[in-house]
Amino acid sequence: MNNSSWRRMKLYCHHCVREHDADAVYCSRCGRLLEPQRNLQQGTEDQAAALEEWDIAKDQASSALETSQPPLKQTGRGNLFIGLIPVILLVGIAAVLLSYYLYETRLNNRVLDWQSTARQEALAGKYEEAFRQLNKAADARPDFKPVQADLKVVEEALSLDRTLTEIQQRLDDQDLGEASIQLEQVKSKLRGREEPIFGRVRDQVGEMSTKVTVLQVSAEYESMNGIDDLAGEYNQVKGLSGDEALALRQKIEAKIAAISYDEADEMRKKKNFSAAITAAQKGLIYAPDNDKLAKLYDRIVVEKKNFEDAEQQRIEQAMQKAAEEDLINQTAAVKVKHIDAQLDLFGDFNVKGELLNAATRPIYSVVIEYTVHDSEGKAITTGKVDATPSYIEAGETFSFSFVVHHVQDENATVAIDHMTWYLD
Repeated sequence: MNNSSWRRMKLYCHHCVREHDADAVYCSRCGRLLEPQRNLQQGTEDQAAALEEWDIAKDQASSALETSQPPLKQTGRGNLFIGLIPVILLVGIAAVLLSYYLYETRLNNRVLDWQSTARQEALAGKYEEAFRQLNKAADARPDFKPVQADLKVVEEALSLDRTLTEIQQRLDDQDLGEASIQLEQVKSKLRGREEPIFGRVRDQVGEMSTKVTVLQVSAEYESMNGIDDLAGEYNQVKGLSGDEALALRQKIEAKIAAISYDEADEMRKKKNFSAAITAAQKGLIYAPDNDKLAKLYDRIVVEKKNFEDAEQQRIEQAMQKAAEEDLINQTAAVKVKHIDAQLDLFGDFNVKGELLNAATRPIYSVVIEYTVHDSEGKAITTGKVDATPSYIEAGETFSFSFVVHHVQDENATVAIDHMTWYLD
C-alpha cells in the first residue's frame, strides 16, 4: 500500500458513526469534534511514509549486499521469511494505530461522560463536583472548547456559591451591614445570567434577601410607635414568603392594631367620633382580621349615630326653645309684679308699679300705657309713662310711677293697657 492509498481513507464519527472525508473537522450529523480522527489520519500518513522509506532502505541494503558480499546460497525458506518482513511490519503498525484509535475513542467517550455528569451536578447545585468533573475533562482534552466553556460557567457559579456561604455566616453573626453589601454584589453579577446552572444561586439569593429584610425590620419595628412608621415596615415584609416573614408580619399587624385601638378609643371617649373612626380604619387596613379592633370600630359607628341623633334632637329642642323665648321676648318680656294706687288729701291719684324683665335678653326704653277709671268704670284719663331704669338686664325688676290730679274718687282704679320695649 502506497502513500496515496492512505490519503484516500475515510473517517468515522465516534458518536454517530457517520462517514466523513479525511480532512473533516466536525461531524456533519451530531456536531462533535473530529480532532481524534485527524490524529488518526496523520498517524496513517506517517505509516505510509515509513513504509516508503522502508522500501528505499531495503533496496539500498540489497545493492550493498550484492557489491560487498559474495552471493549466498538462498534457500526457499529464507526467501519466504524475507518476503514476510513487510507484512509483519504492516501488521505491527496497523496494530499500533488500532490501539491508538481505540484509546482515543475511549478517552473521548470519558471526556463526554465527565462533561455530561458535570452538567447534571451543576444543574443540581453541586458546583464543587461539577467543577471536579470538568477539570478532569479539560486535562484530558485541553482544546475541547465546549468543556472549557462549561468550566468557565461553573467557575462563576461556584464563586457565587462560596460568596453566599460567607453571607450566610455573616447573617448568623448578625452582621447585616456587610451581608447586605455582599448580597447586592451577588445580585449585580447575576443580572443577565439566565443559564439554568445559576438556578440554585438565584434561589439562595432570594432566600437570603428575605432573611436580610426580616432581620432588618425585626431590629427596627419594636422601637416604633406610629402607625405610619410601622406601615412602612409592614410593606417591606408584606410580599415576602416563608415562616419567619409571616411571623414578623403578624407581629407588626398586632402592634398596628393595638396602637390604632388606643387612639380610636381615646377619641371615642372625647366624643370625637370622626377622628375615632379614622384611627380605627387606619389600623384595619393592615390588621383586617383583628377582632378587638373591628368590634371597637362597630361600637364607634353606633355611638356616633346615637350621638348625632341626640344632637339633632337637642338642636330641635333648642330651636323650639329659642322660638318660644323669642316669642316671649317679643310679646311678654315685661311682667307686672304689682301696682299701688292711692288718692291723697288733695285729690291727686298717685300710682306706683313694679315690673319684671321676663325676657331672656336685656331690654331697654320700656314705655307703659295706662288708663285711670272711676268707681263706675268710666275712663278718667289715659297716659304714657317711662319705666326706670332705662336699661334692664334679664330677670331684673324695675318700676314706674305717675300722678293723676283732681280725681276725687276714692274708688278709682288704674289699668295697664299696653307696654313697649326694645331687645338688646
